[in-house]
Amino acid sequence: MRQRNRAICFRWPALDHLAPLRLRGPRGGIVVDGTRVVADPRIHLVGYGPSASTVGANRAGRAAVRELRALLAATAPA
Repeated sequence: MRQRNRAICFRWPALDHLAPLRLRGPRGGIVVDGTRVVADPRIHLVGYGPSASTVGANRAGRAAVRELRALLAATAPA
């Protein structure tokens, strides 16, 4: 079973361009599960928090791509 880590830690102004998407919670942070934004599973924040290191971003990027491919496959018209 995969362990899920949730964190509210993204309050940086560098994410202000995402404001129209209304991803921030009532406390001002963006809740993530791994790199996936809980409020919108189509969005992954790779390169922030635990995935900020070179090694972490590489692993997180691969995991994000796998999740996004599965999401797209599940929502693709037949």
